[in-house]
Amino acid sequence: MKKIAIITGCNRGAGEGIRNELLKDGYFVYGINRTATLEAEKISNYKEFICDISDAEKLKEVSNEIKENVDLLVLNAGIRKFGNISELSFEDFSYSIDVNLKGPFYVVSLFLEKVKKCKGSIVFIGSHAGRYPFGMGAAYCSSKRGIEALAECLMEETRREGVKVIHLSLGAIKNREHGYEEEWKIKPEELGNAIVMLTKMPNNLLFSDINLRPQSPKELEIQGIELMQYK
Repeated sequence: MKKIAIITGCNRGAGEGIRNELLKDGYFVYGINRTATLEAEKISNYKEFICDISDAEKLKEVSNEIKENVDLLVLNAGIRKFGNISELSFEDFSYSIDVNLKGPFYVVSLFLEKVKKCKGSIVFIGSHAGRYPFGMGAAYCSSKRGIEALAECLMEETRREGVKVIHLSLGAIKNREHGYEEEWKIKPEELGNAIVMLTKMPNNLLFSDINLRPQSPKELEIQGIELMQYK
């Protein structure tokens, strides 16, 4: 029987890399994306739903469309809004929490029973920004620290039911082009491969919280405490 995965935010970047590696591993993948995947109809074993995960009512409709039990749920969708607290708009801060924290809560709530029936895995894509906050990062860093706590709570609630909850705190990842050399960063397909490997660990092993870093980060001239945000 084909394994079923749901990924939020898999139309590009890190999510696309995760999706492609799961497809290679034999999964049928459901994508829940805010914007459409280019030529999605040409991707075999893939079905897409257009939905902003901050929209709880629309998510309920999507959850009713997915009838199968779920082997793997990957919570990847997120936005990044930056600005000093004195300048950050109420709307940008609120929407960051809606998408990056409340959205994953909605998704987990709606699909948790389907994951439990498979004794499946739930992967939260976090960020070092939650552990090493920086100026202009109040909205993003706060939401990512919240995701870490949400994952920990869910892990404690479900581990004895056979569900593996994994929080990945990511270092620098090459999820879009910025116009400068980035080959040292974690590649989306490498992230996808790591997730595939984690789903194949022995049943009695739970890697609940993992720092995933590039092996050879770019050399920076700064040192000491200022280097923390580049972990």
